[in-house]
Amino acid sequence: MRVGHRAGQGPWPQAGLVMAARLEAPRAGVRPMTVSAPARRAGVAWPRLPAVAELATIGAGYLGYALVRLAIHADRHAAFAHAAQMWQAERRMHLRIEPWLDGLAAARPALAEAAGYYYGLLHFLVTPLVLAWLYWGRPAAFGRLRSALVLATTAANVVFWAWPVAPPRLAVPGMTDILVTHDILGAADPHGATSLVNLYAAMPSLHVAWAAWCATSIVITTRSRWRHLAWAYPAATTLVVLASANHFLLDAAGGLAVTGLGMLAASRPGRLAAGRRAHPASPGHRHAPGT
Repeated sequence: MRVGHRAGQGPWPQAGLVMAARLEAPRAGVRPMTVSAPARRAGVAWPRLPAVAELATIGAGYLGYALVRLAIHADRHAAFAHAAQMWQAERRMHLRIEPWLDGLAAARPALAEAAGYYYGLLHFLVTPLVLAWLYWGRPAAFGRLRSALVLATTAANVVFWAWPVAPPRLAVPGMTDILVTHDILGAADPHGATSLVNLYAAMPSLHVAWAAWCATSIVITTRSRWRHLAWAYPAATTLVVLASANHFLLDAAGGLAVTGLGMLAASRPGRLAAGRRAHPASPGHRHAPGT
């Protein structure tokens, strides 16, 4: 009897199609095992839409965000009480740098105007530009990152409603509102555009949150050695919101927190879990039927 040839069987099969067919036939009682890569889910995210649909969605989302801020009739007493709590917390942690930065800007008109226009304009220019760049330049990452921005903004709106906070320019004696004193973008007009904003939406700082989102998006979607320079944008934004007396330092920390939560919620499942699902079975391991 030849090695590998069972007793009672016919002649040794010829090499060729017959042997190939037998090799491909599944063993009796054993289901053939196929290992496939895990589906690339993206957490709480939705895919990239056509450009017109994206513009309409983002426009509607921003309009909704603005309307929510306007519709929130925050309790003035609660907003000032929360601001006092934050001011005392910063004192205990030795983090009171807002008066020094505000005084530095207020004493220098050129610096005050630069900070004022930075605060009033870049927030609404850089973020849409980064969104557009992601849409056309990094389409694979756009859906997840856009979803992270929407989730972070939604989380901020929830905090605005649940825990209103007055900004330092209103709540801390001696702080200078440089946008008003220099009448930047009509801030000094009591009936201007600035009169339409929610005065008690300081926590978290969406200026810092959106700036951090822009920097994170650039860093994780590019491979340039210079990509980490993008972190200068949220760093400069943090200095500006403090120097303009529009936010406490803890507000800036809150902005970073909601950005991190948005990124986490929109991200894919952990690589370790995905790797375990995709890992093939070890040699010689058999699965029982139905497993």
